[in-house]
Amino acid sequence: MKIHDFVVFIGLGSGGAGWVVSIVILTLLIRAAIIPLYIKQIRSTRGMQAIQPQLQKLQAKYKGKTDVASRQRQSEEMMALYKKAGTSPYSSCLPMLVQMPVLFALYRVIFAVVALHSGTYLYPNLGPLDTEVATNIYNSDFLGVSLFDTLTTTPGALKLVFVFLILVMVTFQFLTMRMSTTKNMPAASDPNNPMVRSQKMMMYLMPAMFVFTGLVFMMALLIYMVTTTVFSWAQQLWVIKVLPTPGSPAYKELVEKREKKYQAWAKPFFEQYQSASAELVKDSPELLELQEKTLVEVKSKAKRDHVDQNFPESWTAADQLGIYRNLAVEPWKTLPDKEWMKGIAAARVAQKNSSSRQARQPKKLTREQRARRAELERRSVEEQAKAEARAAKKEQRKASKPGANLTPEEIEKRRQARRAQQRKRGNPGKGSKGKN
Repeated sequence: MKIHDFVVFIGLGSGGAGWVVSIVILTLLIRAAIIPLYIKQIRSTRGMQAIQPQLQKLQAKYKGKTDVASRQRQSEEMMALYKKAGTSPYSSCLPMLVQMPVLFALYRVIFAVVALHSGTYLYPNLGPLDTEVATNIYNSDFLGVSLFDTLTTTPGALKLVFVFLILVMVTFQFLTMRMSTTKNMPAASDPNNPMVRSQKMMMYLMPAMFVFTGLVFMMALLIYMVTTTVFSWAQQLWVIKVLPTPGSPAYKELVEKREKKYQAWAKPFFEQYQSASAELVKDSPELLELQEKTLVEVKSKAKRDHVDQNFPESWTAADQLGIYRNLAVEPWKTLPDKEWMKGIAAARVAQKNSSSRQARQPKKLTREQRARRAELERRSVEEQAKAEARAAKKEQRKASKPGANLTPEEIEKRRQARRAQQRKRGNPGKGSKGKN
């Protein structure tokens, strides 16, 4: 009602034109309100596409496992994967779910208007909608057709108004679907893929469904449907220009356009920066000051070209300038958006980890170093062999000595026997000397 009051206030009248414009404005406001959900739907769909390889691996991992525990683990791992990617399989349903209550409410209002006008409604009013307002709406028309007539109840030549609106609705729906499949679908999409076939089939099926609904809808609902269809076409046109699907023809056109615009100023800018920094000493305060000052200026200009600036906090000004410089001199393969930023941050982490592993590994030796090491190893082996040979000879000498294999008791007996013999040899000498 407030929308209609505004329409009357601006001078469009309270009759047919006023209510038609009110329906159009209501539709546009609803569709504009769910644009954030639509953008979220697009990003969620892109996120689902990005994690498809991981989802397929997960499905292969649990293929054939039908027990409850395996199914629960698979579900938990899938939800963790969705959370990590910042997406959800249900996000794509939000815009449609939001619009459905509005359509049902519009149905209820239309039938309440008829009942209030005829005096058959159970209550005296439906909110601000009373009998007087209901009668005003009921007597309104669009190009001579009552807002509550259908194609079958419209007399004579006025049916052409219905035919015209149905043609507009079907045409814009077909253009929207065709624009999506030809410009916003990756060129490498497999035509035999069920999703691709389904989308191409919907390009013809949806307009056919709109023809059927147009035949049974009242004029008020048909105006709502025509407005939302035209809005969908304009919205799809905006998506192709601003948020195209990666890999699609529209995406490639946008990459080329933004690359050309960015490099037009960035190339000469970084040439001047290189000349200025070459005159300064490495890691000097003057160079660091120049880098900080240049980074502020680059970020200001790059922001206008939609270059993502959420660098990791650990990156220095020189690191960030290096990325901006690469964008100025290298061909772009993707848009420098949030996904691109995640990619280069992950690549930098992987590079640091690789460098750390290489630092822990022994360095590769030259030919002379390898020859010297081999010579030292050969000498070491020879010295060890000589030492083992000397030890073996020593053992052999020990084994060849008398009594080498005797027990301690036998050795002691022999020692005592040798001492006794020595005493006997000594005694005769002493006795003979005394007799003489």
